[in-house]
Amino acid sequence: MKVDFPHYVTGQEVRAGDRVRYGEAMATVVIVSDGDSGEFAHGYEDYFGGQAGITLSNDDGELTFLAEPGEDLELICPAPAGH
Repeated sequence: MKVDFPHYVTGQEVRAGDRVRYGEAMATVVIVSDGDSGEFAHGYEDYFGGQAGITLSNDDGELTFLAEPGEDLELICPAPAGH
């Protein structure tokens, strides 16, 4: 089954492990979900729920949930292949 993850405004698919800039803060995508299924970074398994969207962890460890990406979410470095 193909999971339909959210996309950045550039068209690239948002993936767990992506390094991003959200506004002025640097962060890592730790959870991405289409509402039914998704993927998460190691250590964030317990945070995964059925809500569609993206969860970011900034460099201070603060979590931010986004229902969908906007222009203020910029991909800096994609998650490593096979992540």
